[in-house]
Amino acid sequence: MKKIILTFFYCFCFVISEAQNLFVADTFTYTINLDLSQNLYLKSVPVDLLKGYCKGNWNAYYPKKEMNQCLFDDFLERFNYYQLSATSVETSCFENYCTHPYFMEMYNQFKRKLKYKEVVYFDQQHSIVKRKILWIQVYYSRYESDGWKHYDGPVFWLMELKQSENEVLVYNKNVRANGRTLENEFDKPDFIVNENQQKDDRKKLQKILQTEEY
Repeated sequence: MKKIILTFFYCFCFVISEAQNLFVADTFTYTINLDLSQNLYLKSVPVDLLKGYCKGNWNAYYPKKEMNQCLFDDFLERFNYYQLSATSVETSCFENYCTHPYFMEMYNQFKRKLKYKEVVYFDQQHSIVKRKILWIQVYYSRYESDGWKHYDGPVFWLMELKQSENEVLVYNKNVRANGRTLENEFDKPDFIVNENQQKDDRKKLQKILQTEEY
């Protein structure tokens, strides 16, 4: 019994020590316009995310309720789509269910906008500011009478995507021959984000934290 108590105590102390090393400063969200020439190579990302979601390679979560899992049926219903019956898909092609033209047509409606959230924190152990991507969100885009409208799509947590055996790869022929993981792409991006006040806020935050080091 004493061993169990001691083990629990040491684990608790380790968690507290790690938490003290990471001071979470703030979170920031950025929008990526996929129609910009420099961002065109990212148009495959929402399609790959949705295909993997359909196949069960990873989960998706509700926008603004990022901890609540969204079932694929609920996602389809949100955008007026539905699951295909076995009779509507040839038996020999059922393994390609998630790439059926019916679904591909829907996936392509998500190729105009992405959003992602990152957390910026101060690593006290190494005395540097770090950033970590939390999730990526896709958007359903539709042209209406007053122009393009973008509707909230599901959120995908990067940590969960990384754990999958079928991780999404990003290819940018203008920069490199090989693909990069989403984590690497967002860690050292070749894309540009929409201008917003958060960029200035982040620069101010970095200056404050760097000043605190001295």
